Amino acid sequence: MTKRIWLIMEIALALLITSCQTMSREPYPGIEVHNLHERNLYLSRSGKTDLLIFIDGSGMNSVLGIKNGISWESVEFPYFVVNNYRDAFDIAIPEKLDFAFGENCDRNPSKLSNYTVEGLVDGYAQTIDEYLDMNSYNSVTLFGISEGGLLLPKIYNQLRNRTCIRKLVVWGAGGYSQADCFRILATSAIPIPREYRKECSKIDIAIEDIKTDPHSMTKYYLGWPYNRWSSFFSYEPINEYESIDAPVLFVQGLDDYSNPAESVRYVKDTYSNKPYKYLFYKMGHVPDSDQEIKKILLDIGLWIRE
Repeated sequence: MTKRIWLIMEIALALLITSCQTMSREPYPGIEVHNLHERNLYLSRSGKTDLLIFIDGSGMNSVLGIKNGISWESVEFPYFVVNNYRDAFDIAIPEKLDFAFGENCDRNPSKLSNYTVEGLVDGYAQTIDEYLDMNSYNSVTLFGISEGGLLLPKIYNQLRNRTCIRKLVVWGAGGYSQADCFRILATSAIPIPREYRKECSKIDIAIEDIKTDPHSMTKYYLGWPYNRWSSFFSYEPINEYESIDAPVLFVQGLDDYSNPAESVRYVKDTYSNKPYKYLFYKMGHVPDSDQEIKKILLDIGLWIRE
């Protein structure tokens, strides 16, 4: 595959948050780094009585972004969460696995060997539970975006302290497995980069090949090793929602070629009797501008406060 095609794959890939950006100033002023259960948790604390726990999307680097020395090469979606919500909530952001603060792990396969549904969910749940064991809040909201939203219902169901969670927010994820999402995207009417659509159409061929070497860290499909896909392709989020009766807000782009809108409609059709709310926007996985992101985060904040 040519370098050009791989570039398209990485840009279009369903798992990547697209609103990373380079920062010349400190993007997370006052952020605290706590080590819980041998994993980092980042805390923006201002003495609020309400807590927002944010689970970021996929990536082979720290959930905060990549820091090189004193400079940040890039930041991830938590930048928007912290800077739009820090006056309203204490904000806790669990790190992926054993990634370090600002670390880039894309050339460190040993750091990615546990990058599976089970590995990520176990890590997030243990870190969140340990923090909630030591800290009490009037209300707690669990918010996940992209891969974080995909895993959110499973994280919630695994928490010992899930009765502390008042509401959940899921942005850019629904009820379908990632395999089913790729099948939908292969024939979707929404605009999708040609090479990405072509790779999505090969999903069933890829699955059969992954089955022959499910734990491989050297064979790749759509930018990720087989080890990751063998776990994520068998994960069906729809089943996790069966036991979730807490209010859930789904935020979804109508032109999202990461998580198709059909995946969220699947949840809506399956659990029409649950206290779930759905906000659909004319956008892709995330909006194109910071101002649009701010507007959606405002909508989410208003719902949390209801």
